[in-house]
Amino acid sequence: MQLFILHGSRLQLRLPERQGEEPGPRLRVRGQLQLWPGVFLQEVVSADRTPRTLLVRGVSSNKGSLMLNYSNLLVVAGSLCMTIALVLAWCLVGVRSSSFMKLIFPSYQYLLKAHIDYLMMSGFLIAFFLVLAHFRLSMPPLIVLSMISGSLMNPVGFLVLAVRPKTNQHPASPFGVIMACSFTLTTVGYAGAAWSIARAAALAL
Repeated sequence: MQLFILHGSRLQLRLPERQGEEPGPRLRVRGQLQLWPGVFLQEVVSADRTPRTLLVRGVSSNKGSLMLNYSNLLVVAGSLCMTIALVLAWCLVGVRSSSFMKLIFPSYQYLLKAHIDYLMMSGFLIAFFLVLAHFRLSMPPLIVLSMISGSLMNPVGFLVLAVRPKTNQHPASPFGVIMACSFTLTTVGYAGAAWSIARAAALAL
């Protein structure tokens, strides 16, 4: 029995037939067989005198890990958001006690919103990673990168307003267009991840 990885982070299980070997127990796979929530064994090729090829969808292999590497980036991004939030916390203290920091951040309220937003994004990213790990799910790179990009970009809008409170916030302005793109990425990323998790949870019932 050979086990190797296909392109797209799928595991391929090939069961060759050897001459003179007694046939062993057979596993019937009608379309696909669920191994655990979100992971399916699917028959791809089945022909006479040819190896039967089965695909394990939803997992990958890296030093014994069944989690897709892309999902690990959620923890990295979450840690980065937490670090930025801590830096902004000290900036909030500085604005209250230093005229120089007040000059850099004229708007205390927007700076506070940026701090809170980074804290929230940090929690969301790490929470989604833990749920994905629980269900042994792997997300496509597009979903993971959308979650990370949106989580990092959304609070930047509050930072810009904290530095320049009079920034034009009209939807047609450069600021509005960038924020609209950020919101779109956040929606696509988190909605895609939430749908995958909900589907895995429903299949586990």
